[in-house]
Amino acid sequence: MKNIFLKSAIATVLLAGLTACNDGFLERYPKADPSESNAFSSFATASAYIQGLYPSLTTDYSMGPKVTNGAVGTSQRDMWSGIICNGSGGFGTNPNGYASQTQDVIPTTSAYYNNPYIYIRRANILLDHVPEMDITDEEKAYLEGVGRFFRAWNHFGLMLNYGDVIYVGHTLYEDSEEMQGARDSRLYVANEIYNDLQWCIDHMSDKPAVANEINTDVVKAFMSRFALFEGTWRKYHNVNESACSSNNWITGQRLLQVCADVSDALIQKHNTLYMGTGIDAYPGKGWGQLWTTENLQGVPGVLLYMKYVENYKMHRIGHFEHIASATMELPQSTIDLYLTKDGLPIHNANVKYYDYVDGQYQQAAQPYDYANCDVYKTFRNRDPRMWQTVMPPYFVEGPIGTNGYRKLDANSPFNEYINQFPDRGKLQGDGSYLIRAFNADYDYTMGHKTLPSGNWGGNVSCNVPNVLSTNKNASTVVGQGMIGLYQGRAFQRLHSGYFFWKHHAGWDRQDQNNPREIADKPLIHIEETMLNLAEAKYELGQFDQGVADRTINKLRQRAEVGLMNVAQIDGSFDPDRDPTVDPILWEIRRERLIELMGESFSWDDIRRWHKADYFVNKQPYGIFVENASTVLVPVAGIATGIRNPETGREYTSAELQAAGDKGHLYYYYDPLLQGKGWLEKFYLNPIPSDEIMLNPNLEQQELWK
Repeated sequence: MKNIFLKSAIATVLLAGLTACNDGFLERYPKADPSESNAFSSFATASAYIQGLYPSLTTDYSMGPKVTNGAVGTSQRDMWSGIICNGSGGFGTNPNGYASQTQDVIPTTSAYYNNPYIYIRRANILLDHVPEMDITDEEKAYLEGVGRFFRAWNHFGLMLNYGDVIYVGHTLYEDSEEMQGARDSRLYVANEIYNDLQWCIDHMSDKPAVANEINTDVVKAFMSRFALFEGTWRKYHNVNESACSSNNWITGQRLLQVCADVSDALIQKHNTLYMGTGIDAYPGKGWGQLWTTENLQGVPGVLLYMKYVENYKMHRIGHFEHIASATMELPQSTIDLYLTKDGLPIHNANVKYYDYVDGQYQQAAQPYDYANCDVYKTFRNRDPRMWQTVMPPYFVEGPIGTNGYRKLDANSPFNEYINQFPDRGKLQGDGSYLIRAFNADYDYTMGHKTLPSGNWGGNVSCNVPNVLSTNKNASTVVGQGMIGLYQGRAFQRLHSGYFFWKHHAGWDRQDQNNPREIADKPLIHIEETMLNLAEAKYELGQFDQGVADRTINKLRQRAEVGLMNVAQIDGSFDPDRDPTVDPILWEIRRERLIELMGESFSWDDIRRWHKADYFVNKQPYGIFVENASTVLVPVAGIATGIRNPETGREYTSAELQAAGDKGHLYYYYDPLLQGKGWLEKFYLNPIPSDEIMLNPNLEQQELWK
């Protein structure tokens, strides 16, 4: 069987005859279509058929990386949680549809509702035919396992978004009773998902599988994900489980134990993390290189990934982080979640502070507040995963010519972070560097994260941060000894000053109009399973230093962050903690948010924790700016561009001066001040109105009626 991601086009052609029409609810399949029998005439033809199930792994209706070939990269669902901001909005807006309540509408139709059923139907067709196929028992067990996995995967996507849904355990036709059925309890749906996955673990044969396809390790990783989600959802949403005992359905507590058991077994088998390769010398490079490595085959802990091959299948995920169409940035509240390199929260009583003097770090004479200080200090001594998620601040002289630049004196304070990364471009005789465009003998660097950055054409970004709300030339400001905020460039420029560059790869080619990148992207990897185990163990009352060392501390060792000492975590460990969350659980959740940043997990995490209001209702604001009236030049509709922390609104000029001419960049409104913000009904999506019209037995979500 060929690799599924390289041969999906073949499956699409085959499936064209199998999926010719769709009634908007469940895909209709012609009973007498001859292509059905042809698809299951041999193991080879059935293997081609199952390629059409794999695209459901990257659809945006389920947890995990989306691998979207556009501006959102792998982060679609993270932008709903508020952990990452969608920078596409204008001044005075809040583009998060849940914070602004623009999502407060019942759609007529939704791909989130329809598409999972399409894949469920395809899985059920496979499962109907496997028993009658003239193939070996091992091949049958493998094909049945794949069918059950995808049936479970897509039902989980439905339950994730809608809660109670119609469960479909066999192929449906126009006259099937389920076509007019009522929604099944999520307790029943979860039980059926569990049964399918447990069948795979107990019976599925891995021998017929090839590399980078569904096997029992992938099934176990998904079981870990599903069981943690549903177990914690039931706990924190106070789900009534009385029907479980009378129907012998699995309980939330049992699901948490299943998560712990299956995660433990999987981690014992995959206990090595990817540490990275190549010329990069910045700390914790293995974390970032997991997303910028050309070939993930054999990379430790990667269980399933999207494969790309030059001139055959390529993408533009990193490219969108280089151009004016970039939309992703982090707000200050997310930056504040990152620990210091010593493993302490930024406001912990024992946190350390450093100055950068003549190219060296020394303990600071005066402490400062990591959350309210110059951006160079904000990044200083922080978790290296922050540096690899947000482009760190720097300044270079330029542009020299069209695509050139020159680094400042070796001891310049503006070199603090750029010196951690490989130089971009070719060194010229005058000490400058030249970066060529793609169509002009493009130069690329074998480093993954390289600075200074620039767009596909080689145009250099001379200054970071680079924001939309100002128009002061950076070289003028830096010449005055201040931080520049604008460089005259339209690309890599958003609002907060914390520009997202997770997929940036200096070795991967960029092109203005065509996909050219070939870095593979993980879909399921062991780091998530480690975090699942840590959280499940806590929920079971079994989290201790030993569990921390096998999970969170392995991740921190790779990231080069101070290790978690469970005995030190008490109520005063993080003064910024949500006081309703236990201190140790808060640290476990923090680690999950940071380690999986940009992988589309945070939205489903904050919903299952019943903490969406805590995160979504935060006002997004940007970097801290000193000498703000000098650095910031107002543009149309903006008074000062600086946030008043007392009101959550923008400072007037007089207020700014009274506050010492400093503060955080203001761009997005505070949702609560606007009378908006999270609504309890947002925890579940509304049933599309067309579906209720087609099926009178479907009832709308209670809070959406």
